[in-house]
Amino acid sequence: MESLKEILNNRKFSTNYFEEFENESDYLECEICDSARWIIVNKETVPCSCQSGKSDDLEFKIKLRYAGVHQLLEYDLKKFKIDGKIGKADPKNLRENLRKADDYSKNPMGWLVISGEPGTGKTHLAVGIAINCIQNENTVIYKSTQEVIDIITNNNNEENNFNELIDYPFLIVDDYGNQKYSDWIEEKIDHLFTYRYTRKLPTVVVINKSILDFDERSQTRFTDPNLVQSIHLDSKNTNHKGNGIPKVFENAKLRKLTRKPNKELTQEEKITFDSIEMALLKSKEFVESKSPSWLYIHGGTGSGKSYLTSAIANEISKKNLNIFYISTSELIDNVRDFVRTNQGKGFVYDLCKDVEYLFLDDLWGHNNTKWSDEIIYNLIVYRQDNLKHTVINSSFDHQRIKSYNSSKEQLSSDSIFTEKICSRLSNKNLVEQISLVSSDIRKKRIVRKK
Repeated sequence: MESLKEILNNRKFSTNYFEEFENESDYLECEICDSARWIIVNKETVPCSCQSGKSDDLEFKIKLRYAGVHQLLEYDLKKFKIDGKIGKADPKNLRENLRKADDYSKNPMGWLVISGEPGTGKTHLAVGIAINCIQNENTVIYKSTQEVIDIITNNNNEENNFNELIDYPFLIVDDYGNQKYSDWIEEKIDHLFTYRYTRKLPTVVVINKSILDFDERSQTRFTDPNLVQSIHLDSKNTNHKGNGIPKVFENAKLRKLTRKPNKELTQEEKITFDSIEMALLKSKEFVESKSPSWLYIHGGTGSGKSYLTSAIANEISKKNLNIFYISTSELIDNVRDFVRTNQGKGFVYDLCKDVEYLFLDDLWGHNNTKWSDEIIYNLIVYRQDNLKHTVINSSFDHQRIKSYNSSKEQLSSDSIFTEKICSRLSNKNLVEQISLVSSDIRKKRIVRKK
């Protein structure tokens, strides 16, 4: 599907206002009205019979033009494809989202917030709602955010035009929050939304980034359960399908080890077995726990951190609970790509914040910066404050994190956010730690019981 910018650029404007409304048949001579199109009956002016069926069509076209959608008729809701063959939208929820849009267009009450990545069909739904409203003889006006800004910055009769917009019976604002604006414009737009929010005026807002990337004031407006409905269009091009568990660990299980008699074990093997058995015990406690809890799994290279994390994820998944597994480096790379294109932090980051069980692999296992540590810190804070189950593994020893002092040693980017992450992961009331042996299990022959 086209972006809003492409849609607006493809609009064709006529120099003659009525040129697009009338065709050659409108100019045929009529002996009844002498081609005036109107006649007087009982001292009242009424359309001539030659205009039968034309006046209603003309009125409809004028309403479309006034609403700002007369050149976007291809975005009628009847033409919205739900098979996912056109555009970037994941077809999974398209039918349900189309139904929501159609229902809202028939009875516009409260607010509707439409979100999703570019090309998923947000503008199509918004314009389709406007067209449906006009067909149902309701009043509506559709504006892109840039068109709203043009009204704000237009010196000719600015206040009257803007006041008419903020008080309009039904307003649709497309492409909001995709750019940064001056403080003055932000104040004006905030006034527009505040006015309509407090008066509960029917409003559709289309956004290209996550609601969580807006300020708290906007988040309150966009998520008010007493006023707002929401439609989110997932992208089928996301690299994250299912639960994110790597294929190599998709069969990982929490299984006991076949252990030789102690007298046949070396000291190193005893430590390895004891470590794994304790890890299995704590892992099963986590799986069975219903209260919000965290696990911090640490150990050296090849100690089995990722395997154990995946095994826990697989056990949780069997309970039909929502889980998501991702490496820290992959998450940071994904967020960086979205930030570069001014699209917020992206759907994957939002998923990591809100999913019921998050499994974050290899914390600080990549080239960390102050920026990346801030991203991870904000994620950890959100999940801890909202009591969401989380499992994090890392090669950094938990004791080192608990005693971390930036003035004595350097850990990760060594920023203020590094220290804050350590503080959060040292929370004894919430975080349980699992210590795995530092020796490389990949190089050992350890047989697991089936």
